[in-house]
Amino acid sequence: MEAVKERIKIGDFKGALERARSIVDPLQRILALSLVITEFPREEVLSEMLESLEEVSGTYEKAIAYSLVGRAFYLLNREEGGSFYFEKAVFFAKSLSSPMLRGEALAGIARNLVLADRYSDAYILFAEAVDEIQRSRGLSSRALETLRRVARIIEKSADEIPNEKALTFYKLARDIYDSLFFKLQAKHLAEKIALIESVLKHGRPVVAELIEKGDIERAIEVMRFLPLEERAVEMLHLSYWLFLHERPYLARKVFNEALDLILIGKFRPMDGEIFSIAMRLLKIGHLEEPLILAGVVKDVGLTSELLGEIALAYARRGDSAKARSIAEGIKDESVKRRVLKAVEGDEDVGHEQGLPLTRGGEGDRALSEDD
Repeated sequence: MEAVKERIKIGDFKGALERARSIVDPLQRILALSLVITEFPREEVLSEMLESLEEVSGTYEKAIAYSLVGRAFYLLNREEGGSFYFEKAVFFAKSLSSPMLRGEALAGIARNLVLADRYSDAYILFAEAVDEIQRSRGLSSRALETLRRVARIIEKSADEIPNEKALTFYKLARDIYDSLFFKLQAKHLAEKIALIESVLKHGRPVVAELIEKGDIERAIEVMRFLPLEERAVEMLHLSYWLFLHERPYLARKVFNEALDLILIGKFRPMDGEIFSIAMRLLKIGHLEEPLILAGVVKDVGLTSELLGEIALAYARRGDSAKARSIAEGIKDESVKRRVLKAVEGDEDVGHEQGLPLTRGGEGDRALSEDD
């Protein structure tokens, strides 16, 4: 399994597939193939999983294996096949004689349903799994440990659900921790639930406050509960904060994810806010990201001002060729003339040529000159 993970990590999916094929145990082979198909969704991988499925023996093992194959069908957008294999998985799980094993199998299937984006069905199965385990005679130490593991799986699943449906999963996990007297875990989830409910009710200001406080982990955790447009803008604000506090790797990761949301999503963020964030980034010495954001801003005036400031920043760094190239792309002719004149050395390269830092309070966090 580790060899499969290593191949996937370096993008050698064919190599990962070959190593997965070599695993002797059929269930472990299907698990490995499920890792491959997650990153390399191809019919040939599914075919290998289906062939391996025929070798699986044992009712519990079949329940897990069929759910893994069901998820694979969903990854290939073949929902009908996916539903069939998930139904078979549940059939095998419920035919187990032991309540403990039934609960464990149902929890495993529920986890794969979450990964297939079937959140409502997953919640129902998780709840059934908990009931089955709690019915185990005497709530043995094994049953209590299994409940703890199931609670952790439910919590992990909730962390991966990108909408308010995650709340029901968090509440279920919290209730399990409460029943086991795991007070710290229960308190942690209760606080997370309250924060998510606040974000769902009040929106961006809650996330903005977390960023301003430097509570980055929680800000990242709850951003997914914002509408896409608001999430993208808050991610850009977060990226600026991370650059400012010298965490460039995470800053670029968040910036790129925000850009993906903007480019793929069917929405248009407020030009003034994007402009303001780009100017903030310029002020702390970042040029590449503002140049990218200039392509997102639709307002010609704002785009021209932003490109002008970027061109001048490159000129101040001594890269006149880059500065001229950017200046030539400015659509507002008056701004272009001023910038080119400054870049060519007719004036000092700075803000004295008349380019304003911003056009004022467009967007609720537009940058003032004394910010």
